[in-house]
Amino acid sequence: MKLGTYVLSSEAKLEAVALSDQPSGGEQRSTEFRPVEGGTETMSGPTLLVEAYAALWLILFAFIFVSWRRQTRLDARIDELERALSSTRSGAK
Repeated sequence: MKLGTYVLSSEAKLEAVALSDQPSGGEQRSTEFRPVEGGTETMSGPTLLVEAYAALWLILFAFIFVSWRRQTRLDARIDELERALSSTRSGAK
C-alpha cells in the first residue's frame, strides 16, 4: 500500500513539474525550427556539410592508398617467397 502511494506521489510531482514548465498566457512552444538571430555562428550549414563530406572522402582515399601500398608489399613478399621456394625445390632434385 505504501509503494502505491509513493508511485502516485511521484507521478503527481512529475505532472506538477511538467505543468509548471509550460508557458503561461496560453502561449504554446513552437515545434518548427527558427534560426537564432544575432548569434555568434560564423559558418553556414551547407559549408559545414561540404567540409564534412570532404573530410570523409580524404579519410577514405587515405585508407585505400595505405591498403594499396600494403597489398603491393605483400605481393612482392609472396613473389620473393615463391622464387625462394622454387629455387629450393629445384636445387633439392
